[in-house]
Amino acid sequence: MRDVLVAVGGLTPQVVTETLWALHHRTPPIHPAEVWILTTQAGRKACLEKLLRANRALARFIREYRPKPMPRCQASHVIILKGADGKPLDDVRSERDNQAIADQLAEFIRKQVERSDVRLHCSVAGGRKTMGVLLASALQLFGRAEDRLYHVLVSPEFESIEEFFFPPRRPRWLTDKNGRRLLTSQASIELAELPYVRLRGLMAQAPPIAATSFGKLVTLANQRLSLWHDPDPLYLDGRAKRIWIGNRPLPLTPAMMTLYRALIRTKLDHCSRPDLRTCGDCTDCYVPFTKVTWDTSKALLEERGAGTLLPKAKGPDDAPEQFRSLVSKLNKKLDDAIGLTGSPNPYRVRSAGPKKDTVYGLALDKTKLRVGTRTDGE
Repeated sequence: MRDVLVAVGGLTPQVVTETLWALHHRTPPIHPAEVWILTTQAGRKACLEKLLRANRALARFIREYRPKPMPRCQASHVIILKGADGKPLDDVRSERDNQAIADQLAEFIRKQVERSDVRLHCSVAGGRKTMGVLLASALQLFGRAEDRLYHVLVSPEFESIEEFFFPPRRPRWLTDKNGRRLLTSQASIELAELPYVRLRGLMAQAPPIAATSFGKLVTLANQRLSLWHDPDPLYLDGRAKRIWIGNRPLPLTPAMMTLYRALIRTKLDHCSRPDLRTCGDCTDCYVPFTKVTWDTSKALLEERGAGTLLPKAKGPDDAPEQFRSLVSKLNKKLDDAIGLTGSPNPYRVRSAGPKKDTVYGLALDKTKLRVGTRTDGE
């Protein structure tokens, strides 16, 4: 897996080489194969002049520390962010410009994480503070388990020295703006890894940035977080034989409907722990579905679900396979219905126990289940 450094920048491209130096000195060392810098028009000019031209800071870093692979950072890797008017930004000063760069940073990170062969190392040390915050927010929405977020902390006395880009192997004397002489070996660079909450699982099937905006994606993530932590009630309309999630009807095939209705009835009418006000981690009402229990479980679920569950099994191995396939298709339908994939989706059919003794049921708490009659207008 290749490492990729992503940095936001302003008029101080030093943060790029400082981050590379700090990554190089980690245990084990991290050597990004690519460097991407998202900045303003003035920031790009500073990057080209101070960082990328021949014998400038990046070339000196590579020559001194010989990282393998060498970081590739061409002029095309320095991306100018655009303002709300679509023109290259000189600075970020308005709310509309902040919204525009939020969209661009989020789209850039979204595209980067689609590259399964890379691991991102994102630095928020450069540029305006809002740029760093927005880069961190974009990584929070789309970042994977392997992606990292950093801030670079440099000795205060070296922060204002324009000639300081990293501590060279052979110490040099530099002069600060007050005329004070400082030896580069005295500089301290600390790479602080910033923990962040990964919400990637909530953003499955989210619309692309081009079709919406970063602000709307944040709203969507908050809505899904709320749904995860405090799900809408699940209604079983017994008369119409329909399922509702909140005020949304859930279209299901007859077999899916039979299974889901049976599991709802099992949790409501056959709770083995009525002393528990909420279900918590209890799975006592889950139904076993194995080769041994096939006939009994099928009859029980069809009775409670008032329908046909599966066609007649062709053999002892066929029934459990049919059932698992039905569960998988039902869960996919539930994921599509609310936009939450996998474990964050509270309405899924869950399994528990070892493979040969697997039981199935609803993890959704019994306090969230309702039975009654609903209409489309409710």
